[in-house]
Amino acid sequence: MPHPPAVGLFRAAPGASDQQRRRARIEIALCAGAEGYALLETFDLADSLRDEDETLQAVRALGNKHGLHALIVAGPLERTRIDELADELQLITVRVPSSRL
Repeated sequence: MPHPPAVGLFRAAPGASDQQRRRARIEIALCAGAEGYALLETFDLADSLRDEDETLQAVRALGNKHGLHALIVAGPLERTRIDELADELQLITVRVPSSRL
């Protein structure tokens, strides 16, 4: 039986290095695997190439196309918008412990 799909979301602290961002991506992938999810994509909400609305719209599109089951989240995120998205798509939200970042 295939693992249910998930998407990772994180926001690195202001001034975070590329190494810290990579660490967040790795911890999201490890958490997804430990929870039994197949990680489709991981988005950095602080990425200057996309604003947060575009990123959440991309997650919404993945949710509609692939039947996402969970969001794996890390870092200092605005929980209200994440929770609204999770409710809209009927997703479980799994938080990576901040001690692992």
